[in-house]
Amino acid sequence: MDCYLCKNREFDLISDKMRYECAKKVIKCRNCGLISLDSQMTPDEERNFYEKEYGEIFSKEKDTTPEKLFLARLPDAKMYLEWVKPFIDTKDTCLEIGCASGYFLECLRDNVKSVTGMEAHLLLHKYCEDLGIPMIQSLDECHESKFDRIFLFFLLEHLGDPVTFLSEIRRILRKGGSLFIVVPNADDALFSLYEIPEFRQFYFTPAHQFYYSKRTLTMLLEKCGFSFSRIIPKQRYDLSNHMHWMQYRRPGGFGKYNHIFSEKLRTEYAQNLIDHFLCDTLFAVVTK
Repeated sequence: MDCYLCKNREFDLISDKMRYECAKKVIKCRNCGLISLDSQMTPDEERNFYEKEYGEIFSKEKDTTPEKLFLARLPDAKMYLEWVKPFIDTKDTCLEIGCASGYFLECLRDNVKSVTGMEAHLLLHKYCEDLGIPMIQSLDECHESKFDRIFLFFLLEHLGDPVTFLSEIRRILRKGGSLFIVVPNADDALFSLYEIPEFRQFYFTPAHQFYYSKRTLTMLLEKCGFSFSRIIPKQRYDLSNHMHWMQYRRPGGFGKYNHIFSEKLRTEYAQNLIDHFLCDTLFAVVTK
């Protein structure tokens, strides 16, 4: 196979194990560093997976419902709102793709002119409609230059053909409008620095077809013809979580050692990861 970004044909095997039982392997391009599954889903496989299978897997793993998900993710939604506030205006028309149960749009709607959601999973789609959030089924419903701001929170890594998808985003984004992307960072310290095998197996999932670093995300956006992009490093998980991984080799432990680690230590640890782009999350602000 060719690398999706640079067409190189030489890869290193990163992992042959991942979350859930899956026969696929994780590989890394020796030229540009893009990390991906060894084969991507076809468009039909991708559509079927997100409309049917992924919601079932996620619901069982997290023991959640659309309402529980909404309540559980409200703190994250408020955090994302703080991230985007410097870039939005009360006159903006906004679209979130992959909006799940609508927690971010619910937080956003009082800060902008209008919000619209798009969600493939039918139960989540209906929950958003019940909240009074206008919903669309696909980008084909949108005419050109319709939205001022478009949001993709932990969506891009799921797509097998992000260039085609982002081209559609450019079509419906107004000139001078902004696209906001949040993805996991492939240079996360737990993976790239501490090299914890159990985190590696947990981190990689068949639902994520690509894993982006600052370099590869920049390359992708340039390939799609966006005029400007700024990638901002963010650290969402704390020092206690990292210690928990090192001790017990499993997720959890957020805030566990806050009675030992001072706020100054916790802040400086996160800032050091951010400064070296070893953080867990990348926040991209992209202009058409």
